[in-house]
Amino acid sequence: MKEWTMQLFDYHVWTNDRLIQHLKGLPEAVFLNKVNSVFPTVAETFGHMIAVDELWYLRMKGNSLQQIVSKSFSTIEDTVKASTILHNEIKDFLINTENVEDMVGYQNTKGDQFNNKIAEVVQHIVNHGTYHRGNIAAMIRQMGYEGVSTDYIFYLRDK
Repeated sequence: MKEWTMQLFDYHVWTNDRLIQHLKGLPEAVFLNKVNSVFPTVAETFGHMIAVDELWYLRMKGNSLQQIVSKSFSTIEDTVKASTILHNEIKDFLINTENVEDMVGYQNTKGDQFNNKIAEVVQHIVNHGTYHRGNIAAMIRQMGYEGVSTDYIFYLRDK
């Protein structure tokens, strides 16, 4: 189960990196242009994704943080730095976790208490990222540019 959990998280990092590399090849304005979507800009969408990854990471570590701490990025480079630091910390945490079946107790943003396995939390992080990467793909297309494939099968073929 640990190997599977690590692979899922590796996919999450790989696909975020793939999307960021694609964005680097587009005009800089694509990152900050406002469009009609879940979040108004690609930058704000990445800010939300990284903030939520951090929230769940802190919960896995035993921090009872209830609120999402907003992240704001004005450049792709700032996004890469923050994402790399956080995702390396999460990888280290998972590597050093003996049993991903261990339970994590936390309160949601409404103050309700829940318990989930570390592996389930990682699955949630990955699914949440997939949803918002889809948002970003749609945003890029709204601006007239092609997206990039972030499907899991492409990750497997690339590894």
